[in-house]
Amino acid sequence: MKPWIRTGTFWSGVVMVALGADQLTVTGKTHEGSFQSYEDNRFHFMTVKGRFVKEHASRVVKLVLEHPKKASYRTADAAKEETALFKGYDKRKFIFATGGKDIIIQQAKMKTIELIMDEGWAGAGGGEFGGNRYPIPQVDIQTLSRGPMTPAQRTALNQFNTAKAAYDEFVAKSSAMVAEMDRLTGAKREDLLNQLRIRKNEEQPLKNALLAAYKALTAAFAEAEGE
Repeated sequence: MKPWIRTGTFWSGVVMVALGADQLTVTGKTHEGSFQSYEDNRFHFMTVKGRFVKEHASRVVKLVLEHPKKASYRTADAAKEETALFKGYDKRKFIFATGGKDIIIQQAKMKTIELIMDEGWAGAGGGEFGGNRYPIPQVDIQTLSRGPMTPAQRTALNQFNTAKAAYDEFVAKSSAMVAEMDRLTGAKREDLLNQLRIRKNEEQPLKNALLAAYKALTAAFAEAEGE
């Protein structure tokens, strides 16, 4: 076992969060909303006010989640990412759980954390069509749409909605095709399998467009200084 990882029950009793939301406590302030990801030493977080914040780890005191969330993470010296339940962050330590035990990783060792939301066609068909994950964190569109918006915000939101609808429609159709393939045999199954392989390549531009739209959305709805 690596010296910066230990197991135990360090995080027991800390996962209850008021108001049914995640809480990100920084120096002098607590954000309520939903954890999005961790990258470049920054916690990405969407507040209940519909604003995105990126707080540097040096300012973050604690992250308490409403409930543990399935996530992938990669440490600075790891050859590949790991998957576990993400439970939160406290005293410069990230807490995960797997196999009924807690895994504690020092902040200095953490590189990235991404929440895992399975795509519609990931669970069907198995094999080469299994294991996909949704490319962006979950976004509360209703919260973002609440209240007045600047023209730039409205444009970013419309572009995001368009990109997301196109991607979701594509995935839904692929999911239906996988389900149909599982009922077929012989040449018909092989033909549908080849179509799905082609669709995997066609999916990438739509995924890239969604990622770009999400990035633009977080910039347009970034929390202003002093909020």
